[in-house]
Amino acid sequence: MKPLAHPPRLDDYLHLFALYPGVEFWSARPQADGDPYLLLFRQVMRYMAMESAFNTDLPSPFRKAARGYMDGAPDLRRHFQAPDNRNFLLSDLLDWLHLQQRRRKRSAG
Repeated sequence: MKPLAHPPRLDDYLHLFALYPGVEFWSARPQADGDPYLLLFRQVMRYMAMESAFNTDLPSPFRKAARGYMDGAPDLRRHFQAPDNRNFLLSDLLDWLHLQQRRRKRSAG
């Protein structure tokens, strides 16, 4: 995936998740041939660590985790080595993004 030409926005995150339609991240289990969501996790963490108007509205725990992970914080790197922990973050983030999407539609309509 090519780098963003602008700071991350809601639609950028939703586009990433749309590449994995129908996945219930909270119930996803590790697979013998690797983690099919590791790339998504890394891209999402990179987006959340970037400065943007949208990211300032992200819940603080998401931003702190992303910045620490991207900075190589040993405790966060260790924590997110576990696929269950990565999937839990993806699940929570996707729920939050959908909430923002509904709010946007409600305010526009």
